[in-house]
Amino acid sequence: MIAAAPQDSATPTARDVPISPFLSAKLRALMWLAVVAVVFVHAYNLGSRVLAGENAGDVPGAAGAVGFVEYLVSQTLTRWPAALFFAISGFLFFRNLTPGIAQYLEKWRRRGRTLVLPYLLWSVWGLLVYLLLHVLPGSSRYVSHGAIDAMDAATVVDRLLLHPVAYPLWFLQALVVCLVLAPLIAWLVRVVSWAALVPFAVPWLMDVDVGLGDYVQFKALLFFTLGAAIATHLRQGKAVPATGADGPATSAALGRWLLPLFVVACVVFTATLRGDESWAVGLVHKLLMCLAVAALWFGYDAYLSGLARRRWVTATAAFTFFVFAAHEPPLMIFKRLLLHAGGGPAASDAVVLAAYFVAPVATIALCLCAGWALRRWARPVYAVLTGGR
Repeated sequence: MIAAAPQDSATPTARDVPISPFLSAKLRALMWLAVVAVVFVHAYNLGSRVLAGENAGDVPGAAGAVGFVEYLVSQTLTRWPAALFFAISGFLFFRNLTPGIAQYLEKWRRRGRTLVLPYLLWSVWGLLVYLLLHVLPGSSRYVSHGAIDAMDAATVVDRLLLHPVAYPLWFLQALVVCLVLAPLIAWLVRVVSWAALVPFAVPWLMDVDVGLGDYVQFKALLFFTLGAAIATHLRQGKAVPATGADGPATSAALGRWLLPLFVVACVVFTATLRGDESWAVGLVHKLLMCLAVAALWFGYDAYLSGLARRRWVTATAAFTFFVFAAHEPPLMIFKRLLLHAGGGPAASDAVVLAAYFVAPVATIALCLCAGWALRRWARPVYAVLTGGR
């Protein structure tokens, strides 16, 4: 668990939050599990986008057994990774940061290498694959028509910087904004403590859109601030729930009922509300994701800590970022190939469901092989693509 920094006087002195071997293994295992979950989120294949090869939206509340299974997995059980990633990122950014101009500049300089450069490179990769699929005769029938004709200089810039073809990169876009706003977040936490979450929680829950695309997301700011608040309070020797001497026991006790509660809540939500797209149901869905973050964090201590000792986890977790960055557009390609091979728009429920599970597994396997090969035979390239991870 995270250990609270010792307090030597009435006025706490900030000091680094130590990362114990247990916490290091926990972060590594949860982040790898989160990336696997992300791939399954994006494996959702109920919609004309993958069945007919057009850029139409998916069907979130599809009826029938296939709709139930895919919604349960992609829209509830695995919808927590982004929130957890932002919280962990906020914690790691602030755990050893003494606010000051020089310190922020150094942090931003490092993040430029670990976030901005990989984002640009993976965005270029995604666009090149997208264009190649439209040019090759054998693959052009699987993708939307007329995309090449509409590709001018402005569109290229937009697809590289604002709306990348590899759409999971939105996470890096939003994280960069969180880092830029870190001084403001630090000030809020210092002045109003846990109430610093409110300015970001309210607009997120109210579906406020400031019109800046994926760069400014209140969900990202909320959970990044949560991580920042935890790190700041620990550095100052202040109390944080489930930390300190009794932290591991408290965390495991919470996890023993939070994780099963989350799973049951996902099943109930999917069975009763998946076809309702009202604001109220959307609010319940967001609260479910908040429950998910707590359930996974504390549930790890109760049920999942053995994962960190599994050889296959320790061997593959090193490629977490690579799999995250590389899984699109390969996942999209696998989905479309499998569905077209199984009948296209006329594919049976069995084919749709089989493709739903096979595509993410095949994508993860492909990304692991590619990452391993690059790290073994082109380590400098791998290092640049992963920001040195």
